[in-house]
Amino acid sequence: MYEIGCSLAFLIWAGSLVWVVISLNSQMERNLNKAGFRLSWLTLRPKQMGNNHYKRSTFMKVGKFILIATPGFVGIFFSWLYVAFFIVEILYSRFKDAGAPQEIREFRWRMRNENLTFDEVAEGLALVSRVNIPIDELKKDLWSEMIDRGNYR
Repeated sequence: MYEIGCSLAFLIWAGSLVWVVISLNSQMERNLNKAGFRLSWLTLRPKQMGNNHYKRSTFMKVGKFILIATPGFVGIFFSWLYVAFFIVEILYSRFKDAGAPQEIREFRWRMRNENLTFDEVAEGLALVSRVNIPIDELKKDLWSEMIDRGNYR
């Protein structure tokens, strides 16, 4: 029974690593980059880009990937506990946003599937975060933050 749990945990771990690589090279990542955001390597949730995000070497990216993959590999030896944690995590992410309004779900779909402009991404981010400032001011703020951090490309 333990061996089956370890096998399932290994498959989940390997699949999770593949999913991270696919997500970090997805259309959503490219759209987020236009507004100065990126997907977190740990949670795959949007977060602000750090300073000089584009100037990081391949060696640094591979090292970070290995560092992130190691705890999951150790989790394989906890067999069914790792599998249960994965199932709970998937269910939580699916049901967390189930009650989101239709316009927010449509924006998320567009982020994943269409090549959006900076203006469209900024407008969608304003919709999702429900900020009360004018959209032009938000765009200007996003743009200036990107330039300040050195992440304009």
